[in-house]
Amino acid sequence: MNYKKIFANSRGFTLIEILLSLTILGIIIIGSMQFFSQAYTYTNMNQKKTAAVNVARNALMYIEKENFIIVRDVFEKNPDEELTIKICEQKYKSFWKDKPIDSSCEDITINNVKYNVSIRADKILDPHDSTYSFYVPLKVNVHWTINRKEHTTELDGAIKSEDIR
Repeated sequence: MNYKKIFANSRGFTLIEILLSLTILGIIIIGSMQFFSQAYTYTNMNQKKTAAVNVARNALMYIEKENFIIVRDVFEKNPDEELTIKICEQKYKSFWKDKPIDSSCEDITINNVKYNVSIRADKILDPHDSTYSFYVPLKVNVHWTINRKEHTTELDGAIKSEDIR
């Protein structure tokens, strides 16, 4: 093949050649845009889950500041007891399962996503256990809804008595 002849040709490209090259370029661009779309969705979901984990940690820190003996005794008497954390007047407030929740209270909201927080005992407390007086293992569940799809995350933690701090 004579390359000088091809490059010296001044006729330009035909319409078919241009359309074919645009089609190939379009397929490549659409494929790469799909990658970016999936990466954005994944990053957005991880952002919401990270916020939920931070909400759960804050709930554990809030409960740790409550009266240790009262919390431990309630979970000992009823292992199925559940504690709900809400925001009332810009402060955290806890509600036991059988207590009514104040109507002015609402779920914890971060970036327009409402997180519903509940805390349960992680295991049945045994008064004969050596850690009973100082340690209560808890499980924090955080639920949120995005586009009518339910999401949840769970955090294991514990509260410690003021006596060992």
